[in-house]
Amino acid sequence: METVLHPVRLRIVHVLMDRELTARQLRAVLSDIPQASLYRHVGRLVDAGVLRVTREERVRGGTQRTYTVVESAVILGPQDFDDASFADHQRYFAAFIGALIAGFEQYLRTTGAAPTRDGVVYQQIPVWVTPAESRQLTAAITDLLHPLRTRKGRQRRRRTTFAMVLHPDPAT
Repeated sequence: METVLHPVRLRIVHVLMDRELTARQLRAVLSDIPQASLYRHVGRLVDAGVLRVTREERVRGGTQRTYTVVESAVILGPQDFDDASFADHQRYFAAFIGALIAGFEQYLRTTGAAPTRDGVVYQQIPVWVTPAESRQLTAAITDLLHPLRTRKGRQRRRRTTFAMVLHPDPAT
């Protein structure tokens, strides 16, 4: 987890979730990151087993690699979550929020960004739930999103980030 928590590496992981890209394609998506820095971070993620090479091709005397995320290396299981310290949870959450902010800023910088047209939503909705209902809500939303995680047959759809945070309010 420590390897992934770096802001640049977290952005790389997010971009490569559920898809395969070459370093050149990754560079086009993360154009604000210097090329040498991007390649160094990709190498570190590969070495840590967070990214894997899915294809290698000879291109102009070099090797072009295609990368994807090893999901089991970046998703915390329930036991990992329970075993995390207060400080761990602070770091994990700060990295999560930092990645959201960076992704949203990058979206806004893109030519033609139009939040209303693009269906951008950010809101907080208070709900009254027990811990069991919170888990059920998370599972239901995850199940609802599962069919949308594949690109097959959806050429006109645009990859969109859905982020979810559930936490009890301290005043209740």
